[in-house]
Amino acid sequence: MTKMKKILAVGLASILAVSFAACSKATNDDGTTKGENKADTVKTGLAVISEIKADEYNPSDTALEIDSVAAAVTVDADGKIVDVKIDEAQTKPDLTKDNGDVSDLRTKLAKKEDYGMKSVSAANGIGKEWYEQVAAFEAWAKGKTADEVKAGVDAEGNPTDADLKAGCTIKANGFTEVVAKAMASATDMGAKATDTLRLSVTTEKYYESNETNLQYDSNYAAVTFDAEGKITSCLIDASQAKCSIADGKFTVEKGAYQSKKELKENYNMKAVSAANGIGKEWYEQAAAFEAWAKGKTAAEVKAGVGEDGKPSDADLKAGCTIIVNAIAENVAAAATA
Repeated sequence: MTKMKKILAVGLASILAVSFAACSKATNDDGTTKGENKADTVKTGLAVISEIKADEYNPSDTALEIDSVAAAVTVDADGKIVDVKIDEAQTKPDLTKDNGDVSDLRTKLAKKEDYGMKSVSAANGIGKEWYEQVAAFEAWAKGKTADEVKAGVDAEGNPTDADLKAGCTIKANGFTEVVAKAMASATDMGAKATDTLRLSVTTEKYYESNETNLQYDSNYAAVTFDAEGKITSCLIDASQAKCSIADGKFTVEKGAYQSKKELKENYNMKAVSAANGIGKEWYEQAAAFEAWAKGKTAAEVKAGVGEDGKPSDADLKAGCTIIVNAIAENVAAAATA
């Protein structure tokens, strides 16, 4: 073989090797790039547990307490928590006060010092606010499995693990339950262990009728962002606390209630959305929004919604026609949560 032929042969072999490698990367069965460190890949999960109950400080037919605790998690291949965020919306409508109006709809986390727990927790030896105790719980939960998290509290919800008790003395069974639920539902959506996990929870009042139904709607978003501020995974959900009223008293059945995603077909949106040409349930449209949001910044997510609150982006409208302004705002808010 001549020198020129050898050079050509070596060059061709190099090109084929590069082409083969590229092809291999593109056709990996599990959706990841061959040679990629799978230890960097994490699953993203979101869970919500909601309940309507009597207000313990005002146990009358004119007052209620609506609690929705939410958890966002990223989980590694060994089923251990890489990161976790927890927040809780606690709404207390009272019909004796301005027709049930609740002026402060901030979550417990957002209230910070205004929640007023520090003086009470001082009796337990730590003197920490709710947001500080939740931060201690989150730090303690990292690196643990769902079973290990649940094992950290007793049957009454009191922390029993020494490391946990050092920073968190409040009832934590709600935290352990919702974290375990989020972990069980976590899926690979493209997030990496190096991404930043955020959770945003917002609540707003919605009256179907001032005299027969008082409703509070909460939106939840678990979002991971890369170093450039782009969304690498996104999960959303929403819950509606419909509190029926008769003769100036609440008549709603107390107890746990499901989020829109959990209701699935029972949310009964498919027939209505058929008029908009897609015929999809809320959870299906939520999935379309989640997929659309991936790769976008917070500003780009908000830009995909028109002034009427409906999707204006063509790709988003193809799978989602519901009013999404509150959802988009909540996902965008996660960037700074």
